[in-house]
Amino acid sequence: MLSRGFLFLYCNKQGYRIKYFQSRPAMKYILGIDWGGTYIKSGLVDDKGKIVSKEVFASTGLKKRDIFVGKLHSLVSALGGKIKAVGIGAPGIINSKDGFIYYLPNVPGWENYPLKKVLRQKLKLPVFIDNDANIFALAEARLGAAKDVERAIFLTLGTGLGGAVILNGKILEGETSASELGHVPIDLKGKRCNCGGRGCIETFVGNKYLLDRYNKLKKQKTRIKEVSHIFKKALTGEREALMVWREFSKALGMFLSGMINVFNPQIIIFGGGVSGAFKVFKPLVTQQIHEQAMWPQVKGLKLVKAKLKDAGIVGAAILAKENL
Repeated sequence: MLSRGFLFLYCNKQGYRIKYFQSRPAMKYILGIDWGGTYIKSGLVDDKGKIVSKEVFASTGLKKRDIFVGKLHSLVSALGGKIKAVGIGAPGIINSKDGFIYYLPNVPGWENYPLKKVLRQKLKLPVFIDNDANIFALAEARLGAAKDVERAIFLTLGTGLGGAVILNGKILEGETSASELGHVPIDLKGKRCNCGGRGCIETFVGNKYLLDRYNKLKKQKTRIKEVSHIFKKALTGEREALMVWREFSKALGMFLSGMINVFNPQIIIFGGGVSGAFKVFKPLVTQQIHEQAMWPQVKGLKLVKAKLKDAGIVGAAILAKENL
């Protein structure tokens, strides 16, 4: 049987000839979903990891299970037959093998939910799911700042703090998505965290904490709603903004010192919305690390910003591609 193509009948001096031309199959893409606590980003990704189109949605309108699933169904339906698989980075505790969500600390209502099973039935496509920080790490390890690196720590700084670890070139995972670095306690008398614990590092560096702290220091009626504002004010030397980033950097530096002593990374990579202030907090975090961490563990260590613009989308696509 001939594969898809067409026959062409033509005539020359030797008589009529029939020639078969095989047509190229239509290009199919992977739909990568970067699911954050503030925004959900989706993108069509080709086999080389290039995003050919992207859409961004506010997470607040997609918190409920049925609305989220319905939105993905709408995206897939609108793209017709262009999609061959879906990859998702979810912000919480995941059984990545089964695509089962235990819970999402910053998105209530998703406890014990078989998302992979539901989406496969709804979308009629292969679906693969992992923790969003692992997805970020996968992209940066394959195509970004951690390419060919044996030991690395990855942090996504946004609504909360997501973390992933690569050891011997492989992402550290357990039965769950593992490496929940954002929920390592650094203050036993600290604030109650959305995970249920108390004093987690996430409660000191998440964007909600930064905004609350800044607004409290400013004591003004109009509340600031974007962390980028605090970053810009710090560059002008504003006292309150600099105080916020000093406190942030001390907490993050103390936390990372412990992670460095445990994992001895060659590189630490920062991503997420709050990493936009990397220029401000890098020297402060570096100073704290050198004061606190064991010095042999710090030798040669690099602190860098993520190389890829949309690592979450790309990483989700890589997850699907490598598991197809």
